[in-house]
Order: sequence, then C-alpha cells, then structure tokens
Amino acid sequence: MLILKGDQKLSTDNIMHLIGKINALIYARVSTTDQANKGFSIESQIERCKNRAISKFGYKESEIIALIEPGGMGDDPNRPALNHALYLLEKGLGKKFIVLHPDRLTRDNTLQGVVSRRIWGMGVDIEFIEFEVNPHDPESMLMYNIQGSIAQYNKAKIHANSKRGRFAKAKKGEFPSFKRLYGYKFNTVTDLPEYNEEEKEILIEMKDMLLNKKMSSNEIAKELSRRGVAAPNGKTWYQATVSRMLQNEDYTGDFYYGKSKVVQINGKKKQVPTNQDEWILIKIPPMWDKATREQIIERLKSNFKGRSRATKDYLLKNKAKCGRCGGACGSGITSKTKSGVYKYYSCRAKTAKGYQNGKKVVTCEGKNWRVDIVDDIFWNWFMKVMKNPEDFLESFLEETSDQKKIDELKARVSQLEKQLNELDEEIANYVILFGKGKIKESMFDQLSQPLEQNKDHIENEIKIINSQLAANKQTEDKKQKLLKYISSFSKMIKNEITIEEKRHFLDFFIEKVTLFDDDHMEVVWKSKTLNNENSHVDFLNGEQGGEFSNSHKRLNRIQAYGRQTA
Repeated sequence: MLILKGDQKLSTDNIMHLIGKINALIYARVSTTDQANKGFSIESQIERCKNRAISKFGYKESEIIALIEPGGMGDDPNRPALNHALYLLEKGLGKKFIVLHPDRLTRDNTLQGVVSRRIWGMGVDIEFIEFEVNPHDPESMLMYNIQGSIAQYNKAKIHANSKRGRFAKAKKGEFPSFKRLYGYKFNTVTDLPEYNEEEKEILIEMKDMLLNKKMSSNEIAKELSRRGVAAPNGKTWYQATVSRMLQNEDYTGDFYYGKSKVVQINGKKKQVPTNQDEWILIKIPPMWDKATREQIIERLKSNFKGRSRATKDYLLKNKAKCGRCGGACGSGITSKTKSGVYKYYSCRAKTAKGYQNGKKVVTCEGKNWRVDIVDDIFWNWFMKVMKNPEDFLESFLEETSDQKKIDELKARVSQLEKQLNELDEEIANYVILFGKGKIKESMFDQLSQPLEQNKDHIENEIKIINSQLAANKQTEDKKQKLLKYISSFSKMIKNEITIEEKRHFLDFFIEKVTLFDDDHMEVVWKSKTLNNENSHVDFLNGEQGGEFSNSHKRLNRIQAYGRQTA
C-alpha cells in the first residue's frame, strides 16, 4: 500500500503508471483535539479503512493508496492531502474513496456537500466505515446532511463552552493557560506564576543597561550574547527582542488575559487582537513599577530618534517576499547616492540585528531591490493584465461556473415535482375508494402512509436542491459584481490614483510577490486558477511590463554606492 503524507504528491509519470492498478483511495485526517478527545489516530483509521477495502471489496493491499492529513482542520477547504486525493480521482485512480467517518472528511456541512458531490460526479463511490450513505436514496442523503450539520454544531458548541470556561477562570484571577513569559515560571500547585530568579536578575540588569548605562537595545543584545546568556527563544539575542521585552506591560504586574484570539479563516488558524474591553486583568508579581516602564519607553524613543524609519509609500506592502528564504520584505532600507536617496525592499531576516557569542548573525544574504523600480515594473505589468478584465477572468469564470450543475439541479427538481404529482394522484385514488366504501380505513392507512412518507422525502430533497440553487445564484451574482468592479477599475487607472488605492485593489487579487536575486518576480494570485506561466515578471526584459529605462542593471550599479551588499 502506497502512503502519501501531507504535501507528498505523485508525479504525472507515476500517476500514468498506476492507472488501472489502483482501486481504492483511503483518506485519513486527525487534529490534535480529535486525537486527544476521541482517541483517533492515523494508524487506526488507515487500518480500519484498509480492512474494509480488502474484506468487503476484495481489493489487494497493493491496489490501495492512503493519503494522510496530519493536523488538518476539518473546515479547511484547502487541505493538501484532500486536494491531491481529488486530483488522483479525476485522473482515474480509484473506484472507491474510503474514509472512517464523515467528520474525518470535513466538519463543515456546506463543504461536505461540495466534496461529496464532486466525488460522486466522477463516478466514484464514497465508503464510510462508521456511516452509511447512498446518494440515490433521498432518506439516506437527508441523514447525511443532518449528520454534517450536527458535526458543525458540535464543533461550534465545544469551542464556545471551552472559551466560556477559560474566561470564567480568568475572572476569578486564575490562569486558564500560561504561555512562556521570560522572568517567570508557572507553579502547577498554586496555578500561579512566580519569579524565575535567574531570569529576573537578567531582566533587572537589562533595565539598568538601558536607563543607567545608556546602552541601546542593539548593544544590550550584543552584550548578552557575548556573555552566553540564554535567549528567550533559542541561541540568538535580537535587538527587537530586547526592545519588546523591556516595553512589555506584563512586567508591571498587570497581566491581561484575552488580548488576542484565534480565529479560523478558510480553515486556517489566525491570531487577531481583541478589543480592550474584552481583556481580563490578572495580577502577577511585578518586575518594576509603571513609572519605570514609562522611563524605559522614553529612553527607547530617544534612542530611535534620527534613525531612518520604514516608509509606507511602497506598493507591495505585506505582499513582498524574499526569494532566497521566503521571509517577508519591508522597505526600511535607504541608500544615499549622487542621484538621490533611494528606498529598497529588503528581507527582514537579512536586516534583523541578532547576535550569538557577541557576533552578528546573518541568516539571509543577498541583494535588496529598489522600491521605485520594483513598484513601477509590477504596476505596469498588473495594469496590462487588467486592460481586458473579461479575458483575464475567462478561465477563472469558466472553471468556477456552476451552470452545468444548475441545469442538472433544475432538471432534478422538475423530475421530483413530477413524482409528487403522481403520488398525489395515487393518494387521491385511494381517497375515492375509501369514500365509496371499497376499502376499509385500516387498508387506506396501510396504502397511503408509505406514499405520504415518500412525499416527505421528496419535498425535503427539493428543499435541499433549492437551497443549493440559491447558493449558486449568489455565487453567480458575486461574479457579475466582480466583473463590473474590475471594469470600473480599468477606467479608473487611466487617471492618477494613490498608492493606498493601488494597494487596496492588489489586496483583492494578489496573495504574494516573491523577489529573486536573478532579477525576476513571481506572483501568486489568491485564485489558484490565475496562477500560471504569466505570473513570472522579469525586471530586465519588457515582455510583461514594457521597456523601462531604469532597468535592474542600473539598479545594481546604484547598489554599489549604497548599503546593498550582504
């Protein structure tokens, strides 16, 4: 049995070689919560699914591929193993898709319907070990949808109850959880933090270095690393770490619980700040008082005066990534030349001031990229793409168009309505026979009740299909609004627009732009359909963005005068 884990994928050659040889795909997913609470494990899921494939369908182990999703969230539509499983099914690998339980496939009712219909639409059967579903049986489909709704509700309820319990504990002055805070250790007996005396001494000395010895954050980081003092998160002391630690309000004894929360966006966890009125104050032993913290903040501000600051006037803010290490790029680097002052995109891993054993640590080496040149080339390329929005989105709209599905659903509704009329006629005939005394009441009930139950099932299926049609209509309406929005933008960009307006529009389409040392950019769109060979933009040639007099060759000469070598 072939096992693929997470991002592991079969090559095209391997897929072609396996066509006709694979009869079943097994999909196994587990999250930390599931494993802890229910005892699910990847191994047990695969074993039970494999046994079903062998015992029920007579498949050999060599005819099975297992795809493992380690730690995948149940409501995430972009799970790598699931997406690859669907891709393999589309290529003709597998007649059966075997999963332990519907909640291993997804915990979102809408996503459950989308994925299931896609699999059935390919002529592949879904086999659940702990649940039976028949896509051709209205009653079975109703129970399947109800199960999906219950799974989604249970997840939301568990989350709400857990959150309520944590906040109730915090309001009593207790810690629901205690993340690592330098200078403290957590006493599991009292359930309260207490001083870590060794780290406390280091913190007090850091404060003394800043306020009394007039040392900068950078100098403090360098000195601590020279002496071999253990950094909070590893071997390296960073200037930013020192500055952040000294400003931390927790060290005044006021620890606020709930300053941020974890939310899920498209199945991905993201930590976001909360409103201050949601914070809960818990008192802890202080390192220094609030007046001392104000002195620390003022000293750090005075140390910062006169230094160049990162500018907000750059197009690819929060989009630019380093092609060497994948890190984020900012534009805080400037270079004074005979031609003027230039700003540069620079990898944050390259500009970070970190020290080990008193020596600066550089984790990313290479060139920076001049902001005006990168922004100019990228924006001209982007405007060229946007000149014909209908052509630009043609493949995207074709792929996401549900017109064929809508037609199929409408045909199904017509068929079901016809069945309802036939049932009503049959029931009416029994009513006539009963009224004429041809059949007794017990016989009438025996004959009409199955028909009434069948009517209920059909009416429920019609309701489900109508809700799907309504959802598809909303999707189509959004597409039309999108086209209208882009058309308006195409007219608007002929006039001058601000950098903020440009960034706002880019944020709608662009996920990231990676800058490389060999003078090209790679663009990743938020829609996977749009990611193709046209997402490669060169600095030097004019194929995508047009000819530019300030080519990157000139940029390299300018860099020699500034601080642009690694």
